[in-house]
Amino acid sequence: MGYSSKDTYEAIMNCAKDEFLEKGFQKASMRRIAEKAGLTTGAMYNHFKNKEMIFEALVGDVAEGLYKLFVSEHELCHELDSYIEDEAFDTMSDSTNKIIDYMFDNYEIMKLILSSSHGTKYEHFGERLIEVEEMSTRKMMEKTGYKITAKDEFFIHTMASSGMVNTYEVVKHGLTREEAYYYMEKIQKFYYAGWNEILNQELKLK
Repeated sequence: MGYSSKDTYEAIMNCAKDEFLEKGFQKASMRRIAEKAGLTTGAMYNHFKNKEMIFEALVGDVAEGLYKLFVSEHELCHELDSYIEDEAFDTMSDSTNKIIDYMFDNYEIMKLILSSSHGTKYEHFGERLIEVEEMSTRKMMEKTGYKITAKDEFFIHTMASSGMVNTYEVVKHGLTREEAYYYMEKIQKFYYAGWNEILNQELKLK
């Protein structure tokens, strides 16, 4: 796809970002984006056939980058010898902070994904991350020797889902980066204590 100039493309992106943040994807208007960018509606359609394409151009790379980071950090945690030692807490905390940093480094795009994507394929982006979290949780439990049964599946799902909600909240509620670090450290300690209780209890039964 060719653009008349880099400046025109950037103007469209900046104005579209503001429009989506203010109105949400469904109520956003190609006409208003064009007006804000100083273009005719016809000129806009020369660059993008619809607002779905604009939204994809805005968020696609950031979303995929977060997914890849999420997967790689979970894989790093699986290299731990134990999930119930202090080293595990430190490693998982470092991974969480990397994810928080990525989200804050791309703050406005993350707000688009989390709060303005209804009606796009990114509306359910979080479900991809929850699937990774669920697989990671199963690996952690199995590596520790926990015998997962059918009764555990809903627990695993809710733990994965709540973990993602906790992470998203720092953006949705407008926390600063420092506030997000503090909040997530508390959440990590809470989950770590709970998992220690569950996994240690399983080990005592053997």
